[in-house]
Amino acid sequence: MENKKKKRYGIIAALLLLVLAAGVGTYAWLTAQSSLTNNFTTAGINHPTTNPDNPDQPIPDDKAKVNGNLTETNWVADSKLAPGVSVPKNPNVGIGKGSENAYVYVFVKNETASAGTADSKTTYFTINKGWEAVEATAVEGEPTHYLGGLFVYVGNETEATPLIASKTEDKWTGELFSNVTTPKETEQKDFAKDAKMTVNCFVYAEDSTTEGSAASAEAAAKDWAKDL
Repeated sequence: MENKKKKRYGIIAALLLLVLAAGVGTYAWLTAQSSLTNNFTTAGINHPTTNPDNPDQPIPDDKAKVNGNLTETNWVADSKLAPGVSVPKNPNVGIGKGSENAYVYVFVKNETASAGTADSKTTYFTINKGWEAVEATAVEGEPTHYLGGLFVYVGNETEATPLIASKTEDKWTGELFSNVTTPKETEQKDFAKDAKMTVNCFVYAEDSTTEGSAASAEAAAKDWAKDL
């Protein structure tokens, strides 16, 4: 009798194992698992390393001519201002190879005139094609002549447009202006004792939404310029 019970329990245990095995097989058959690991890179703006006027040559190592993304290849230290004279000064903004496409802004702070000097006697510059004023002071009656302010790169467009980067070479906006000119009516007393003009650049990487990126870039540039 006891042997019959043992056989019965053995059969039940075997059946349970078969059911469990069938369950495991069914679970494996009806499910699947997968995963992907994605690597990200961060947006970046690199400094240019080649001369914008001679791409086969390295960028000048003169710190008076180069600072980060901003270059003035024709600047001569301690250039003298004089009535009716134009002095070479050619700010150009570049992004190094491997950079992101970027919006470019330049702010010019003009401190060449003494206090109270009329705009018509203040050293000015004429902006080149490819740039537009954002918030700037123009010489009265001369719409392309400016004393200073915030400017944006537009390329061949009429409003802010990204400077398109390259994986293999530096890219440049082209000169904002090529020289500064002092009106011939200017007198010695009209010059500041420590006459200077400071040029600053702001480079903002484009994101995937061009329209939103342009608005964000302008807002950031205006906020940046307030403290200059």
